[in-house]
Amino acid sequence: MLCRVLLFLALIIGGFFAFRYFSLLYAMKKTEEEIREIQQDLTQNQMLHLPVPSPALGRLLNSFNKVLEEIREERISYEQREKEFQKQIENISHDLRTPLTVILGYLRILKKHPQAGLAKDSELADTLRILEQKAERMNTLVNQFYDYSRLCAGDFKMEMEKTDLSRVLRESLMENFRILEEAHLKVEADIPSHPLWIMGNQSALERIFLNMFQNGGRYAETVFQIAVKEEKQEVSISFTNDTKKLSPEDLPRLFERFYIQDSARSQGGTGLGLTVARSLAEEMGGTLEVSVPEIPEKEETQDLIVCFELKFKVWDFL
Repeated sequence: MLCRVLLFLALIIGGFFAFRYFSLLYAMKKTEEEIREIQQDLTQNQMLHLPVPSPALGRLLNSFNKVLEEIREERISYEQREKEFQKQIENISHDLRTPLTVILGYLRILKKHPQAGLAKDSELADTLRILEQKAERMNTLVNQFYDYSRLCAGDFKMEMEKTDLSRVLRESLMENFRILEEAHLKVEADIPSHPLWIMGNQSALERIFLNMFQNGGRYAETVFQIAVKEEKQEVSISFTNDTKKLSPEDLPRLFERFYIQDSARSQGGTGLGLTVARSLAEEMGGTLEVSVPEIPEKEETQDLIVCFELKFKVWDFL
């Protein structure tokens, strides 16, 4: 009789502990699933729940939920600060654009006006030339800040339409050739004369090409190559140059905002040109990547060869 009672008690106790064990396993599994869901999107106001009562596990989940709440509050605070910062950049950039445009306009009028006496005074002509260069550089920096702030804020709205990529590239190169010429670069361009249709925005493409030319003018050493490659589904434009100012370690960071390699800081810049160019390309469904191409042995050089490749899907007429 006593043995039966002891066996019965053992079964009850064993069943209780087995139930608790499997309940805790179930609770841990559900908690793990909730943690994975939270990891995928921290912005959702989601908390961990305890499916099975357990004082110890409950205290752990409460502590975890408090940490989650603190992370979300800090994230919200950071996003608000970031939006305020971007808005300030946009406002400052907008306020500076008008006076800079006026200054550049007056400088160009002075250069062309016959009564300014520039032909007789070479020192004055050089001074005005330097002033114009500095004003244009400042105008470029302001435009980059303005574009970046609008892109981050989602205010850069572009109308997508059928666009001839080769025409926009040719015209942009002719318009901005002076940037490469003043850097004493040998320019090699292979751009087809026939149309290359994509779904894009001409203004955004012009901004991308301008940023690529400015990047080449700042970093290229002797040569700047532009090549267009056509494929059935996509078209790519490569901008290739040699440089002494960059190393392979710099390449992964070139698209980071405000990143400027130390040896190039003396030339000025915001570190936003490539960031803006990539963002605009992605807004149009394209990509912009950087790589170090393979060089034949007979053409090996001590300088680093850098290639930026811009890709877009070809417009399908059908």
